[in-house]
Amino acid sequence: MSETEATAGALPVQRSTLLRAALLGGAILAMVAAAAWLGGQEEAASPIERFQRLGPAGAAAALKAELVRDFPPGTPVTPLVQRLQGLGLNCTQRVGWDCALAFRAEGQRSVLLRATVAVAGERILNIETAAESRS
Repeated sequence: MSETEATAGALPVQRSTLLRAALLGGAILAMVAAAAWLGGQEEAASPIERFQRLGPAGAAAALKAELVRDFPPGTPVTPLVQRLQGLGLNCTQRVGWDCALAFRAEGQRSVLLRATVAVAGERILNIETAAESRS
């Protein structure tokens, strides 16, 4: 049996060509995997991060503006408290709701961000925010 008869049923491709194609395919796969891995290294920003970048006074003002816009007086308080908890604030119910979050700002100073919600029954009366910086 000659070599041409033995390969008559096989693909008409030389062994070295298959090897080069496999190496090229592996190289392309490695480059795509490396690009996906390096591109996926970005950490998801925390929901409170946009307020942290504004500094203490800016954070309090921006938080209040967002909360008053989304939760005007007279609306139920539960979604508001859930939003604050989703931002990372710890909320406790007293006469109204008091929510607070301490975080580190630039320069490693500590900032305490507070939101106080006055309620009547389960309805929002007023929203106040404040931030204080501690060294």
